[in-house]
Amino acid sequence: MENKEPTLGNGKICYLEMPANNVEASSAFYNKIFGWHIRTRGDGSTAFDDGIGEVSGAWVMGRKPHTDIGLVVSIMVDSLAETVDRLTANGSKIVNRIKISETEEVAWFADPAGNILGLYQHPGGGNGKICYVEIPAADIAGSANFYHTIFGWPLRDRGSDRVSFDDGVGVVSGMWVHGRKPSAEPGLMIYVMVDNATATVDAVSAHGGQIVQPIGHDAPEITARFADPFGNVLGIYQNPE
Repeated sequence: MENKEPTLGNGKICYLEMPANNVEASSAFYNKIFGWHIRTRGDGSTAFDDGIGEVSGAWVMGRKPHTDIGLVVSIMVDSLAETVDRLTANGSKIVNRIKISETEEVAWFADPAGNILGLYQHPGGGNGKICYVEIPAADIAGSANFYHTIFGWPLRDRGSDRVSFDDGVGVVSGMWVHGRKPSAEPGLMIYVMVDNATATVDAVSAHGGQIVQPIGHDAPEITARFADPFGNVLGIYQNPE
């Protein structure tokens, strides 16, 4: 992976916390399968950067694995067939597989901790990129408007049941989906970067969300967690000055 500074900006999907029962095993798995850059922080914890160095994250112990197919995070791969072979050879279970077109395929897999994530094959490259998020919603239009208002996410197909979005810097895309339970527990956690965490917390509360972890819990990091109108729990992160 080419070393580069990640894009920063309000509304960026920037960080992922992943449940693990063995951090060393999980980090080795994602490095081997997707080429994620693994690094050790100053405090000794293990962190990662995705395949294009735009989304970072860490593995966390003591959380329930993300086994329900509710909120789904997908990783881009050059070849779904080759990735599936590597996954199965390394003990991973393929949960589902769907061919969209001649060049696009998706699948879901379970990692060593049991977390279910997605794969997305795209001919444009970007192997190992965290590329797509599916967010459960009872009201597609209402949820889309909530995230557009809070984070400024651009929306496509607005007014339909297939509203999709790009994050604030155009790195990660996604859509809202019917028929899935909300991801209401802080297991696999997505964090969204904001310019002003205090203003964002106020906006969440004013537009039908609920703050479930206030600013200050992770000090000196500037973070908070919120539940969206359907009950999905996500985090917000303000880049320290």
